[in-house]
Amino acid sequence: MKSLIRKALLLTLIVLFGKVTLAQQKQFINPDSLPPLSKNYTQVIKVNGGNTIYIAGQASVNGKKEIIGRGDFKTQVITTLANLRTVLSASKATPADLVKINIYVVDLSADKLLILRDELKNLVSGDPPVSTLIGVQALFNKDAMIEIDGIAVTK
Repeated sequence: MKSLIRKALLLTLIVLFGKVTLAQQKQFINPDSLPPLSKNYTQVIKVNGGNTIYIAGQASVNGKKEIIGRGDFKTQVITTLANLRTVLSASKATPADLVKINIYVVDLSADKLLILRDELKNLVSGDPPVSTLIGVQALFNKDAMIEIDGIAVTK
């Protein structure tokens, strides 16, 4: 019944005003039939409405394209996340708008995973974006240890 009323209201608004823009709505879904998840993990995010922002791979580089933190994974993670926040801000978005991130780590290990998890928990205070962690042999620069790309949706 609510769905029918909602559709009727939407149709009325379209007839009256010509166009209606729906506000962004994110639904975080973690099916009970899958294994329990850590606090920093979401299985699915369903987004209705909003603007989609595709974020190219961010790494631990400065404005001169120099690697920051050569040989220091934690420094590279912190700088990469700072660069991610910078491109989000330039797009009038925040980390809370992220719906998907891919994380590429050279020579992924248990120690690197612990550092990464510790720093990622500071990225978003609420529900985290869905994510994929990928261990790789190398990235765009021999000294780069991590790269993160993503998708964000804003209102």
